[in-house]
Amino acid sequence: MQPSIVAIAKGSDADQLVHQALENLGGIRRFVKKGSVVVIKPNAGHEGAPETAINTSPEVVRAVIREVRLANPRKIILAESSAIGCDTMTCLESSGIKQAAEEAGVDEIRDIKQDKDLVKKEIEHPTSSITSVELPRFLLEADHMINVPIFKSHVSMVFSCALKNLKGVVQDIHHFIMHTTNLASAMMDLGDVFKPDLTIADMIRPMEGFGPHSGTPVEFGAVLASADMVALDATACRLVGLDVDRVEYFAAAREKGLGNFQEERIEIRGADFAEVKKELYLPYLQGFNAWPEYRFHVKMACSTCQGLVAFTMERLKALEAYDKNKGLHIVLGRHAKVPEGVQPGDELILHGDCTLALKKKIEKAGGKCLHVSGCPPVESFPVWTILDRREQPTERSTRERHTAEDEIFRKWLQEKQRK
Repeated sequence: MQPSIVAIAKGSDADQLVHQALENLGGIRRFVKKGSVVVIKPNAGHEGAPETAINTSPEVVRAVIREVRLANPRKIILAESSAIGCDTMTCLESSGIKQAAEEAGVDEIRDIKQDKDLVKKEIEHPTSSITSVELPRFLLEADHMINVPIFKSHVSMVFSCALKNLKGVVQDIHHFIMHTTNLASAMMDLGDVFKPDLTIADMIRPMEGFGPHSGTPVEFGAVLASADMVALDATACRLVGLDVDRVEYFAAAREKGLGNFQEERIEIRGADFAEVKKELYLPYLQGFNAWPEYRFHVKMACSTCQGLVAFTMERLKALEAYDKNKGLHIVLGRHAKVPEGVQPGDELILHGDCTLALKKKIEKAGGKCLHVSGCPPVESFPVWTILDRREQPTERSTRERHTAEDEIFRKWLQEKQRK
């Protein structure tokens, strides 16, 4: 595999940053042909105003469309598929992306969720349980696809950026299926059948903390660009101080051979790396010693589930339910038997699909436990399982409850940061 190039632009003006990053790669005309059809895919998966950093900055989306226009394409399409339970157009409007795209002269805005003309794409060598995906024909027939994510902390994959943003090219059924298998490997399988020509990452105000919905925007002042999603993601992680060796994503990338993430295989162009680098608070790899009132039993558990449990502990504190539930035993990973000294019952929480075999074994022996399904589980399910002392349904739960609790959590975080 040839070395990959990642361009870094430093500053605060989105137009200048996007232009400079692309110039360091040879200019927009290297990626967009005259008279072509171009699809631009931002991150607009959830409702959130521009200042929240939940979605790609509208200024960055506007800047990308303006740059693409310079190459004289025939048509520019902005396309997105929001998260399960969210309305794509509402997300595009609340984020400011729809208005910015229209102001920049986009020709069409499409909701991938509503597309009926789908093409089944087989995954030749799957590394997850997903063997095929259905993608809109217009995406596959476009001449170019430009991926425009924002970097943010993410409970399901530790961070979200280039490759994770591709999850927005599938519809709800595939969103759900991808969360019932190994998500990092599923993302690699999707990235293997659908590769953007270019990724332009918004790191002007990325999100730290408990993302993707409850984090905190940070003034970082950078835009990254590359034709290699994995190389861009690895560079972004190094810029914010996240050790790529501790993130399951890159182990999955190595297995799939999807791109370069080793430093020696990546050429950095543009701004000086050391001047741009700034550590962000990314808590999903924090050790379990931070919550001594609970007992964690971890065996071959992925970083995603470990991060989700960390989020769960902090969420319990915000909801004033941490002390009420102390003493719980939480099991993660692949266990052949109940951990020593642990008694089955509703004080035993089995987290994730890796523990499903243990659940069946306990129940076959006449015992009880509470199981949180999913790989990884839906973000709110572990908290609700503990609060309600019952297993959550496999279908999507009410968004209203999550929204109300999230408001409490955000206020709690703000108070914590002031102290």
